[in-house]
Amino acid sequence: MKTPRSQRGAALLVVIALFLIILPIALLAIFGRTLQNDTFSGSYLWRAQARDAANQQMAALRSTVAQSIGNDGLLEYQASPPAWYIGNTQNVQPNSASFWSGCQTNNLCQATTVTLNNGTGRQNFQVLQLVTPTGVIDDTLCNPGYIAVFYNVWVQATATANPAAGSATTQAVYRACILQ
Repeated sequence: MKTPRSQRGAALLVVIALFLIILPIALLAIFGRTLQNDTFSGSYLWRAQARDAANQQMAALRSTVAQSIGNDGLLEYQASPPAWYIGNTQNVQPNSASFWSGCQTNNLCQATTVTLNNGTGRQNFQVLQLVTPTGVIDDTLCNPGYIAVFYNVWVQATATANPAAGSATTQAVYRACILQ
């Protein structure tokens, strides 16, 4: 016959055994989640830096568009438009990843490099850029005697050191006021 003391000892032994079984499983789950969060944070950091590179190049490209229009007139009427301008938007779908992976090969975009300081040094990003006409013209948005012509401006940046971490694509609409 078991005494109450031996029954408490058996119950304590069962509790300790369960604790020793559950503790490693819980620790593995916690460590797995931590590793997953570290991976997610690292990818988020790369994408955030790619977004910074895309935004930096977007400002530069908008300035280049303004200068090109100012020197040579509307992009669609230039004898030799810049490499980043595509007037025929039939094959242009910059919303898809497949477009950006082949746009350089198909002469639908122009590549450049942007370098950012990232706290631990400098990081290079390959930036693909594209400008297309929107087909929208408005004679009420600019000063009298001028008409507004609109262009889509696209920029996609990918870290050259870690292209698998992701990229960032930004799009803006550029308005040019042209003398009528």
